[in-house]
Amino acid sequence: MLLPLCASAGGTTPEQAVSALWRASSNEAGGRADLAVLQRLFHPDAVVFGGHYKQGAPVLRRWTGAEFLKNYRGVQERGFHECEVARTVHRYDGFAAVYSVVESRADPHAVKPDFVGVNSIQLYRDGAQWRVLSLYYHVEKAGLPIGIEGGRSGQCIG
Repeated sequence: MLLPLCASAGGTTPEQAVSALWRASSNEAGGRADLAVLQRLFHPDAVVFGGHYKQGAPVLRRWTGAEFLKNYRGVQERGFHECEVARTVHRYDGFAAVYSVVESRADPHAVKPDFVGVNSIQLYRDGAQWRVLSLYYHVEKAGLPIGIEGGRSGQCIG
């Protein structure tokens, strides 16, 4: 029974954990993210940093993992679909660092994403499961597109 729980929460590889992160973060309009999976995926001591631009200047915010996951509670009026289009993984023993480019859309069939973000995710192997220790995301700056080396817009991986 433990193996299916781990697999649904994140998986036995860093790649599976990151794919689970984006799947669980997404929801249909009138739906909700899979908070149970997100809670199992984030380490209890996880930290999240989020960056975006406001009036052309970078703004950085910090949350504990638990504080960040509060954003995923409740039913969402709009859809929110995360489509990972590029990923690079560096792994050593029970540590992995993942660079991930994600397109976000309210409508998963929209040609153009609502916004694009770059993510740095640090994972730790906790038994058979990979868990998020830290996540840093930064939303694309107007006029400075994020490269998707080898990826294709709208072509989700994982």
